[in-house]
Amino acid sequence: MKKTLHIAVAGSFLALGMGLSTNTMAAGFAIIETSASGMGQAFAGAAAVAEDPSTIYFNPAGMMYLEGTQVTAGVHIIKSKAEFQDGGSTDLTNYGVAQGGNGGDAGDTFYVPNFYYVRDFGDKYKIGIGINAPFGLGTEYDNGWMGRYTSTDSEVKSLNINPAIAFRANEKLSIGLGINIQYLEATLESDIYQYALPSPYSRPDGSAKIKGDSWGVGVNLGFIYEITQATRIGMHFRSEVSHTLEGDVKYKGISPALIGYPKFNNQDVTADVDTPSTLSISLTHQLNRQLTLLADVTHTAWSSFKELKIESDDNAGVVVSQVDEKCNDVFRYSLGMKYTYNPQWTFRTGVARDKTPIDDKHRTSRIPGDDRTWLSFGASYSPSADLTIDAGYSHLWVDDADIDEEYALLTQKGYLRGDFDSKVDIFSIQATWKF
Repeated sequence: MKKTLHIAVAGSFLALGMGLSTNTMAAGFAIIETSASGMGQAFAGAAAVAEDPSTIYFNPAGMMYLEGTQVTAGVHIIKSKAEFQDGGSTDLTNYGVAQGGNGGDAGDTFYVPNFYYVRDFGDKYKIGIGINAPFGLGTEYDNGWMGRYTSTDSEVKSLNINPAIAFRANEKLSIGLGINIQYLEATLESDIYQYALPSPYSRPDGSAKIKGDSWGVGVNLGFIYEITQATRIGMHFRSEVSHTLEGDVKYKGISPALIGYPKFNNQDVTADVDTPSTLSISLTHQLNRQLTLLADVTHTAWSSFKELKIESDDNAGVVVSQVDEKCNDVFRYSLGMKYTYNPQWTFRTGVARDKTPIDDKHRTSRIPGDDRTWLSFGASYSPSADLTIDAGYSHLWVDDADIDEEYALLTQKGYLRGDFDSKVDIFSIQATWKF
C-alpha cells in the first residue's frame, strides 16, 4: 500500500480535526479566527471579555453581559504562505535524488465567515446561536513538485452550529452551555510513483484522491465570575467531537502491477477522527475608565489523536491506511489590552504564542506549520448606539518547520526532507447590530 496514501489521508484527516487551515496552520488545524473584535487583541481574555455575540463560541456565559437582542456577522480573510526548501529528499530507491521543483507557495487566501445571534429568553435567561468554521486545512503545491508522492492538494472544510443558553446563578456568577453540531469535509490528493516498478509494469505517475465527510455532536460550557467590579475571570470547556468520516478513494493511471492489491482499488472508506477538546481560562481587569487588560491560557488536548486508521467498506478486513500521528497536548498564551478613547472608538492590541501539536518526526507536507507568534491590532467604531463595526489584523510568524516524511510503494521507500518557511496574515471585519 502506498504510504503516500497513508500520509495523504492521515495528514489531512488529522487536519480535519483542525480547521480551515493551512489556511492558518493553526497549531495543528484548529481555527480560532471566529471574531473580529477578538482578533484585534489576539483573543486575549476571550472567555471573559463578553463584548458581543461572538462570546457564544468563546464562553456562552458571556451572553448575560449583552443587552437586549444582538446580531454579529463577520468575515476573516486569511492569507497563508508555505514554501518548501529541499534538504536532501530522495526518490523511492532511497539513494536517488528526488525529482521535481520545491512546490511553489502552497498557501492560499481563504474567506471564513461567522454569524452570531443573542436575545432575551424570559427575565432570567439569554439564548443564542453561533455559526462558524472552527477547523480546516488548505495546501496546494505546483504540479510535479518533489513532494508530490506525499501530497499535491489538501482541503478540509468545517461548519459548526452552536445553539446556547446562559443564566445568572447569582450577582457575581454567570453560567452558559451549548450544543455543537459539527460538519467536516475533506478532499486529499497525491501522486503515486510508478517508474520504479519492473518492466513492463513501469508507468508515469498515477494519482490518488480521497474524499469524505461526517457530522458529529459535542458540547461547550463555561462560567464568568466577577471578582470585583473591575476584574472578572472566565473558564470555558469545549468537548471533543467524534466523527466517523465516510467517503471513497479513487485512483487514476494505476499500473496493472498494483491493481491486484486491494488497497489500490477504487473503494468506499471510513475513518474515526475526534476533534480535540479545549479548556480556556481568561482574565480581564479594567485598570481605569479607559484601559482594560486581558489575558488567556488555552489548553488543547491533541494527545487523544494517536493514530488514523482508514478501513475499506467494500473489502472486509482491508486496512487502507494506518498511521501513527502521536499529537501532543498544547497551550496557547495571549496578552492584550483595549483602550476606550471615547464612546465611538475603542482600540485594541495583543500578542500570543501558539504551540503546534505536531513534532518534527510526525510532520507532513499537508500540515507544514510549526509554533506561531501573533501580533494583533484592531479597532471598534460605533457610529450609533445600535451599530458597532470591528476590524482586526494579525501577523503570525511561523517557526521554520523541519520535515522528514516517508513515502512508499510496496517495499520501496523515499523521503521528503527539508524545511518550510511559513507565515500568515489575517484581516477580520464584523458588524454588530443591537435591537
